[in-house]
Amino acid sequence: MKCTFQIVDVFSSAPRGRQMLRSLFSATMLAGALAGTAMAQAPEAGCALPSEPEGIPAAVDAAISGPADKDRACMKALFIPEARLMFVSIGADGTPGYTIRTLDDWIAGVKASGHAVLEEKQLKFQIERYGNIAQLWSTYALHSDGKQVARGINSIQAIKAAGGWRVTGIMVQAESETVPLPMEYLP
Repeated sequence: MKCTFQIVDVFSSAPRGRQMLRSLFSATMLAGALAGTAMAQAPEAGCALPSEPEGIPAAVDAAISGPADKDRACMKALFIPEARLMFVSIGADGTPGYTIRTLDDWIAGVKASGHAVLEEKQLKFQIERYGNIAQLWSTYALHSDGKQVARGINSIQAIKAAGGWRVTGIMVQAESETVPLPMEYLP
């Protein structure tokens, strides 16, 4: 069995590049941010971490939403430094692919897009928790300057650490013509 992956430049101006950029925006919204060490560094003032996993979707939305070039200190406070964002896609030929970004990579890519106003909303989510780990499955919608540019699923992994819950990673797949969202994931 042969398995191939397509690596896509998500920052290109081609239509597929714009779709991947939309996916990248969405994933970031679902992720949080934390600068410093994974367990020891406290969040910056004004960037309180969620006390329970149910607060993670709102924290991700707040961290992502706003001008694309805004200060991302709260996002860095929400994510652990080692967090990764994985954007899953389907190529024009139907081949599955993915792109992995660090939080800093994502921030730089979004910031380069200028002053667009982003708004991400977790529309519906479910949480599974065991002890100090949690998995969130979330349907999201991403708007840029008031226009919906993406909708899909965020798979968010989080841990309970000193000060609250932190995001360790987000896997995102935007809805497409070939992979529409199933009814059970819609609000």
